[in-house]
Amino acid sequence: MNILEIAKKYEITIKQETNNILVFPFYDEKGELQFIKYRNPAPKEGQNKEWTEPNCKPILFGMAQCNLENDTLIITEGQIDSLSVIQAGFENAVSVPTGARGFTWVPYCWNWMNNFRKIIVFGDHEHDHITLFKEISERWGSKTWYVREEDYKDCKDAKIVVISAGANQNPGETRMDLINKNSKIFKSIVENVMNSGFNGIFLVA
Repeated sequence: MNILEIAKKYEITIKQETNNILVFPFYDEKGELQFIKYRNPAPKEGQNKEWTEPNCKPILFGMAQCNLENDTLIITEGQIDSLSVIQAGFENAVSVPTGARGFTWVPYCWNWMNNFRKIIVFGDHEHDHITLFKEISERWGSKTWYVREEDYKDCKDAKIVVISAGANQNPGETRMDLINKNSKIFKSIVENVMNSGFNGIFLVA
């Protein structure tokens, strides 16, 4: 599935009054719109990178597009991350609505999550742990798996590695602070991938 097909399937659009603000609609398992998130891919200093429509029900992004006959679910921290997983050829991928520290979605998605036999957490590797894994494994127990840092060794035979990782700009941070923070994240990823013997193309999403 190419990028345009994915954008159509997930109904990703841009705000009418702008030409660069991405709109991510969150549909529940019944196909009903419950939550909307906006993303500015190039925020100016002092602008938010992401924000949500107020008074919405926080659910997982991608629920309506999942196939419940497939009992494996991949859960990521961001919408771009989950779409990258879909583009890589995996069928069921969702993302949390408000980052690794926001779990207000759990009560609304509890029963739906219980449809899956295996839940794979594809979080960010930060401070020597995988984001989302601890909190999700505490709720869904032994059927929770995660993509380990050691799994970079599997990049050896890949032709393309998609990097969609990156930190958000925190209040009080300058653009240079953000660049320095993200450069460390990218360096860590690239070094681990290259150490696997990878000899392909990096695509930064």
